[in-house]
Amino acid sequence: MMIPNPFRWRITLALLLSASIVYAQDGSRLDIGRFVVSGYGDVSYFETSDLATDGTNSNVQARFVPIFLFQLSEKIHIEAELEFSLDETGSTEVEMEYADLHYFLNNNTTITAGKFLLPFGQFGPNLHPSWINKLPTPPGLYGHGGNGAMVPLMPVLSDTGVNIRNVFKLGGSRLFTDFYVVSGPREESAETAEGGGHFLVKNADHDALFPTVELESAAGDNNGKMAVGGRVALAFLPQWEVGLSFYQGAYDHEGRLDYRAQALDMNWIGTYASVRGEWITTRTDFVDSEDGQVDVFERDGWYLQGSWQLRQLGRDWLNPVELVLRRSVITGVQGGKRWSFGVDYWLESSAALKLAYEQTTLDDGDKDTRLLAQLAFGF
Repeated sequence: MMIPNPFRWRITLALLLSASIVYAQDGSRLDIGRFVVSGYGDVSYFETSDLATDGTNSNVQARFVPIFLFQLSEKIHIEAELEFSLDETGSTEVEMEYADLHYFLNNNTTITAGKFLLPFGQFGPNLHPSWINKLPTPPGLYGHGGNGAMVPLMPVLSDTGVNIRNVFKLGGSRLFTDFYVVSGPREESAETAEGGGHFLVKNADHDALFPTVELESAAGDNNGKMAVGGRVALAFLPQWEVGLSFYQGAYDHEGRLDYRAQALDMNWIGTYASVRGEWITTRTDFVDSEDGQVDVFERDGWYLQGSWQLRQLGRDWLNPVELVLRRSVITGVQGGKRWSFGVDYWLESSAALKLAYEQTTLDDGDKDTRLLAQLAFGF
């Protein structure tokens, strides 16, 4: 059985688009009418045990995420993703994950405008859909789909702006470059943030209040300064890819305090196994409440994940089974470590039943464990 790679759905969609051309009665080809609905969904069960209090909580979550693709012409494609999910009270939440337009300038260059997933690292733009992610939860670095006790470094980044992607052939390899300008981060307001929009940071000399920073996309900008970023990756297809990413933007109303992030990511795909990981550093300027000077708040982290398909053993009943191991580490303020162990049973090439166990140890001494089950599907 073939386990899906993260890019198969894009190839499938491209074939569907090319096959869905509508012709007028006189035989002339129309420039509209090429429309495809794809997407994914999942049902997840979480059981969390707090080792300090022996308390246990359980929760069931469900999501349906349709992706709409429309080919306006050979050079212009439009795509949008909506997420329908249940909140803690059982109410339905609707969120627009992205909505953008791609203009294919030539065979090597694509210009994207709108709200899009930022090409920062590998997990956010390529791996976060639940049927592609090999575990029911994201790496501890990312806040997407439930992260338990570990405080992530960032969400899966999306924002509104313009991105230019280029692909260059270098012998048997490919060089990918993405550079974008987007609205950028904002300081979370006291009205929407718990604790008045600030949380306590313990410095070496004293305690200071650090403003929480919103990285999710929002309408407009709060300071007139756009954020810039990009990713440069070298790929030796179909096995290796290594990328470097950066992101920088002012988040305060005056435009003098910056949020900066860098990432190194790698991805290796073999016949029966895969290894991927990311290392991320974040630096956030803030004004020390005691001396009024600009200080820097630092948080770093990394994850490494390996998977192995048991079909290598040559037993038919093991063909659908895949084992997954992930290590996530965050250093600095609110740091912690997590082990994640998973077993995936692939019902189809785009549908999997995933069982996982996670153990998290925070630097402040808190610990928790989680048992997780998820049925994820792509269509």
